Order: sequence, then structure tokens, then C-alpha cells
Amino acid sequence: MLGQIMMTAANGPRTPAPVSRALAHRRQVAAERPSVPEAAGGRAQEITAAVNLLGKESAELRHAGVRALVRIADEDAGHRQACIDALCAVVRAAPEPYRGQAGRDRASAGAEPATRRSDRPFRHELLSIITGHLRDDASVSWRGCDLDFTGAVFDNSGPGESPDAISFTSASFTGARFTGGKVSFRDAKFTGGQVSFAGAEFADGEVSFAGAEFAGGEVSFAGAKFTGATVNFARARFAGAMVTLLRAQFAGGQVSFAGAEFASGKVSFHARFTGGEVAFLGSRFTGGTVGFLEAEFAGGTVGFLDAEFTGGQVSFVGARFTGGEVSFVGAEFTGSVVSFAGANFTGGEVSFVGAEFAAGKTRFGWAEFRGGAVRFSAANFSGGTVGFDRTRFSGGEIDFTSAHFSGGIVDLAPALTWAAPPSFDDWAEPPAGLMLPPGSRAV
Repeated sequence: MLGQIMMTAANGPRTPAPVSRALAHRRQVAAERPSVPEAAGGRAQEITAAVNLLGKESAELRHAGVRALVRIADEDAGHRQACIDALCAVVRAAPEPYRGQAGRDRASAGAEPATRRSDRPFRHELLSIITGHLRDDASVSWRGCDLDFTGAVFDNSGPGESPDAISFTSASFTGARFTGGKVSFRDAKFTGGQVSFAGAEFADGEVSFAGAEFAGGEVSFAGAKFTGATVNFARARFAGAMVTLLRAQFAGGQVSFAGAEFASGKVSFHARFTGGEVAFLGSRFTGGTVGFLEAEFAGGTVGFLDAEFTGGQVSFVGARFTGGEVSFVGAEFTGSVVSFAGANFTGGEVSFVGAEFAAGKTRFGWAEFRGGAVRFSAANFSGGTVGFDRTRFSGGEIDFTSAHFSGGIVDLAPALTWAAPPSFDDWAEPPAGLMLPPGSRAV
């Protein structure tokens, strides 16, 4: 039905190019999902009329179209998704860019940026209406419905900046609950302004930020709860924005940063990991700052398998490893500064099995190993520095067996406590580059 509605709108009174492109995109999306059953009586005509109003130049008429679609969505669960699809299409629609064609008069050229700016409040209102239906206090819940914001641009552009952007100076999903369906921010661009998922709960369904670019502004997941949904940041690029997960909780579900690149800006995971799976498979840390400052790893699995640390800073300062599994298996440390300063290892397992330490600095200064297992077995130390300045080895298992030392420095000499020393292969003399506390020997 939705495809027919959109075709009707496209064949009716002429609509502005942004909405025409949105409707064309919506037809493609509609073709990829099962068709919605035909509405009985005059419902189809009612929805078609509302969609046509969204393309009018009059703000009053466009708002009337929004009100009509929201009313139908709230009243008729059977056609709720069709109405939400139409609203999301307008949120996604990029304004027609000014290309400066020859022959266009100055007045026409000057009117376009103003038109684009006037569209922002309209799109912002649409987004607010949608997110409002995802909160606990919503009179009618739209949770479990699909939301498609694929390719949307969240920026803070002014005159002369980002003319093709879908511009939101702020967008709030604060307190929203994602309990089913599919929500897509795939290939979205966060280039300015503020976007908040603070206090949101990702409990079920799929939420995708795959291929998204975080290039500016601030994106907050402060206090968010990841309890069961599949949240996908695969191939996302963090290149200038400030992204914070302060006090976020990862208790269930799957969160993937597979193939993501952290190139600049600041990403903070001051979070608690107690269950589920968080994967940084093949992620690249090439610049900027990524922090797990005072994060707690108490359960679940956090994996940096085959990740590349080539630049920037990655900090686990003050982190607590009390349970679960944190894996750096096959990771390559070739240029980043990676710090576990003051970290506390009391339970669970942290694995650097097969990791490559070729350049850069990895620091465990003031860390304390009191329980659990930390494994460097089969790791290759060929360059750079791995330091354990004033580290306490008082319990647990620290395993360097089968590690290969061919270059660089692994400096355990400044360790403060050596009550439960790491285990090494049975050498007559420690290999070059491995520095042990005075009077000790590899065991």
C-alpha cells in the first residue's frame, strides 16, 4: 500500500524536489519490505492526502499533513508503520542544493539558503514527534516500529556551510526505549550540533549506525542501557566529534564496532560492562582519544580482536577488570599510546594472545594484578615499549609463555610487588629487551 501511496503523491500536484527524492527513496525501501495490507474504506485516501500535504511549500499545510499522519498512526496500529515511514522520509530528505547555474538571477539564488534554513524547524519537529512516541510517558507508543534515518545529516551549519545537509542543531532521543523493530542511522553524518541518546534503553530489535560518520558536534549516550538489542557501529568513522558513553551500561545484546575507525576527536566509554558482547573486531585506532577511564569489566565479552592501534591515545586508566573476558587477541600495537595505568585486575580474563607489539607505548604503570588471568602467550614483542612501572603482581595468573621477544622493550624491572610474578618460558637468561626486577628470574 505504501508504494501506491507514494506513487499517488508523486503523480499528484508538483512537490518540491527534496520531498520528491524522499518519496522516490521511500518507494525503494517499500519495495524491499513486505507490502502493507490495503486500508479499508477511505483510510488509503486519507493517508495519501496527508502525504501530499508534506510536499507543499506552505508551512501550515505541511504541518497539517504531519498532524494527520500522527493521528492515523496513533489511532490505527495496522497502518502505523506506513505513516511513520512517510514521516521518516521527510526527516531524511536533503534540501535541493544551490549549484549556481548560469542564468539564475541573484534574488532566486539568495532565496535558496533561507528556504533551506526554514525547513530545519519543520524537520526538527518531525524528529521530536517520532522520538516522543518512544518514551515511557508517550500516550501511544511507537516502540517496535521501524525507523529509517538512513543517510541523514545532523549538523550545525549556517549560511555558506553544508548546503546539502539535513540540518538539526540538536536532536534528542533522550529517554527513548528501543524494544523492537529496526532503527537505521546507517551512513548518517553527525557533523555538528548536539544529538542525545542519554538515558535511552536498547532492549530489543536492531539499531544501526553502520557506516555513520561522527565528524563534529557532540553525540551523547550518557546513562544509556544496552540490555538486549543488536546495535551496529560497523565501519563507522569517528573523526572529530565528541562521543560520550558516561555511565552507560552494557548488560546484554550485541554492540559491534567491527571495522570502525577512530581517527580524531574524543570517544569516552566511562561505562560498566556486565553482560552481552561488545566487539571492536578489526577496528582501527589511528588518532584522537578513546577512553575507558575507570570503566568496569565485570561480565560479558569485550573484544578487540585483530584491532590496529597505530596512532592517538587509548586509555584504560583506572579500569577495573573483575569478571568476564576482554580480548586483544591478534591485535597490533604499532604506534598508539595505550595505557592501563592504575588498572585493577582481580577477576575474569584479559587476553593479548598472539598480539603484535611493534611500536608505540603500552603502559601498565601502577596497575595491580590480584586475580583472574592476563595472558600474553604467543604475543610478539618486536618494537616499542611495554612498561610496568610500579606495578603490583600480588595474585592471579600473568602468562608470557611462548611469547617472542625480537625487539623493543618489555620493562618489568620497576614493578613494586613481585609476590605472584608472571610466568615465562624456561630460559637460561631472559631474552634481549625483557627487563626483570633485580634478583628475580623468569619463572
